[in-house]
Amino acid sequence: MILLGDPASGKDTQAKLLISKYALKAVESGKHWRAMAKKNNAEGAWLRRTMSLGGPTPVPLMKKFLKNQIEHAPHDKNLIFVGNPRLKPEAQLLKKLLDQQHKDFFVIFLKLPKKEIFKRAQARLSAHDRADDSKMQYIKKRISWQDPKTSKAVKYFESLHKLKFINGNQSIRKVYKDIIKSLKGFKKVASLRAAALYTKG
Repeated sequence: MILLGDPASGKDTQAKLLISKYALKAVESGKHWRAMAKKNNAEGAWLRRTMSLGGPTPVPLMKKFLKNQIEHAPHDKNLIFVGNPRLKPEAQLLKKLLDQQHKDFFVIFLKLPKKEIFKRAQARLSAHDRADDSKMQYIKKRISWQDPKTSKAVKYFESLHKLKFINGNQSIRKVYKDIIKSLKGFKKVASLRAAALYTKG
């Protein structure tokens, strides 16, 4: 499963609920990048420069990360990709890697109005005593590249009929119920497709 969404849309919260229900293995790029950014090497410096500008993770680093996660995936658990892949080249690579292992996938995207994104982002920063102008500028930069760049990955997943939009501007419980409903619908369609291929074969 791939769980994408607008900034502050509740991806991490929903991921925890889904991991608990389905015993999934989380693929969380955010934690990985924060740890890498602290390293005193070329990749760490490259990542720090990108993060300081509020831009996406460099595509070569994300591709390397995705390959590593697929290669070392546990055999007894399905994966949930939290917040990645965001860009079209990364999405295409992930599909290729999963196809090679004959694994299917489904994408959920949590939508939020921009006003709500700012409201939630400000609340988070205030809760951690970090509500200064520089942090808000960082959030604005993230949103500025998010729409045009992530939309290409979203449209790619839509073209594969693998994506479902969920209204993230609801209670946590309601968003969770909508995700579960979408997953059940995807499983049903996948089962019918598999049955049709079996009959045709």
